[in-house]
Amino acid sequence: MDYARHPACLYRSCGQRRNGLDATLARWNQRGGGQVHEQILCGVAMNAGAPVDVLLRLLAVEAQACWEALCTERDLPPELVDAVLAHPDSKVRRRIGFNPYLDPAQRARLLDDPEPKTAASLVRGPRNWPVGTSPRPLPDDALRRLLAAPPVVFMTPGELLDELTFTRFARHTVKVAAGHPLPEVRARACGYHRILPDQLWSALQHDPDPEVRAAAAEVIAHDAHLVQPSEMAPYRGHYHWQLLQARRLSRAVLDQLTTGNDLNDLAFLALNPYLPPDVVELLVSHPDEGVRGAAAQRDDLTADQLARLAADPAESVRISVSTHPALSESERAAIAVDCWPRDSFDRLNPGPMPEPAVSIAHAYSVNPLLRRSAAREPGLPQAVAARLAEDPDPGVRVRLALCHPAPPPALLLRCYLEYDRPDRLHLTTRPGFPVIGLARFARDPDPAVRLLALLDPEVPEDVVEGFLSDPDDQVAKAAIAHPRLPAERLRELLDGAQVPYAALNPALDAATLHGLLDAAGVPRR
Repeated sequence: MDYARHPACLYRSCGQRRNGLDATLARWNQRGGGQVHEQILCGVAMNAGAPVDVLLRLLAVEAQACWEALCTERDLPPELVDAVLAHPDSKVRRRIGFNPYLDPAQRARLLDDPEPKTAASLVRGPRNWPVGTSPRPLPDDALRRLLAAPPVVFMTPGELLDELTFTRFARHTVKVAAGHPLPEVRARACGYHRILPDQLWSALQHDPDPEVRAAAAEVIAHDAHLVQPSEMAPYRGHYHWQLLQARRLSRAVLDQLTTGNDLNDLAFLALNPYLPPDVVELLVSHPDEGVRGAAAQRDDLTADQLARLAADPAESVRISVSTHPALSESERAAIAVDCWPRDSFDRLNPGPMPEPAVSIAHAYSVNPLLRRSAAREPGLPQAVAARLAEDPDPGVRVRLALCHPAPPPALLLRCYLEYDRPDRLHLTTRPGFPVIGLARFARDPDPAVRLLALLDPEVPEDVVEGFLSDPDDQVAKAAIAHPRLPAERLRELLDGAQVPYAALNPALDAATLHGLLDAAGVPRR
């Protein structure tokens, strides 16, 4: 059997697109609703089983209502990518830059567009990374080309780098910029030295180009400057708090802050790596547990301060200090914690990763927060991953399930059944998710668990048909788009109000899909 046409594979794919169709129809409803034929076009555009010749018809101007869905909300076969990039309308071509399903190298082909500004969509890239996708940066060569010739009018290469640092790939982009052929780009990268590896920052300080060396020297001088009261922002905001946690502050500024009553200011100040010991002690001893908890994250705490924080009356402070690198495992084990924080992991924003060796060491820690951190490391040895798969902490298990390239199938299903956070559905798209036998969940009271039954490649047709009347809207729509829905019921739905979701069904043959496009007035090629 061609696995790409396997019912479970097709359903999993069309399930992701069903969510996209929901979003598309919701946008239309906000604008007053779209014509039914436009909704049908979107359903066909996102149909996982639609052949290329059907999808190519959707590039006609008569089908422009579905261009967003077609070009940005599904993976595209190579022939369709070629056709989109050759389309005469730049509004079609630029949508490729926002597609999270495409390989970044395919999106980068926009750099060769005859209209340079079309490539501007690459600057921001995909707006969302839906279920089944993972953030992937543009190839390094594409980033270098983008920085060398910004597609945005009136934007210099340095300004474009600033813009790119607001994406989730800031660290990677700055690394590429630090080795860029243009001195202007390397000079601008100096301003982001805090997120550069030491080796690259050292190379910029000794760059052969005087412009780059001057930029590095200016950054060093800026960092060494003591901020005076007159230089503080007159209002509370991002710039103000950035000064508090990242700049060297004069004694006058420190005195103003520590004698004030703004707890937010003190919590940000507690993260500042340049504080003198007396200010650190003041923050560690502060009556507010939020301030003490922030101070507990400092690397320069003394043994006495660590001991006091480890015995702090507030559990939040004890939890905060429990991951401190200066503590031994026996000291961590002695910290009293009744309830560890509930898991709040976001696979799209996993946070900075430590070195792999550090993660491996953390995997054996008595502290569940350190084990959670370790479970994010995709390069864990199999024996370490197997250990974490049986961890008693659910946050550890779900991180491993979401991040490891080959998580145990039993772990994936267990996490899906136990987890109720936004990444739950993504677990079903991970390699090895077990689908055989999932039909047993068809009568589960939890609609998210009932959905599992539809991933079973052998789910009975009567179960799928029964789900059409499920009280949960998501389950009912999933049944409409399922390839094992009886053919006669699918034909009925194509003539009813649910036709946009029926058009998603990958069991529809090419003749039926072409007929839907004919009825919508889309010309044959």
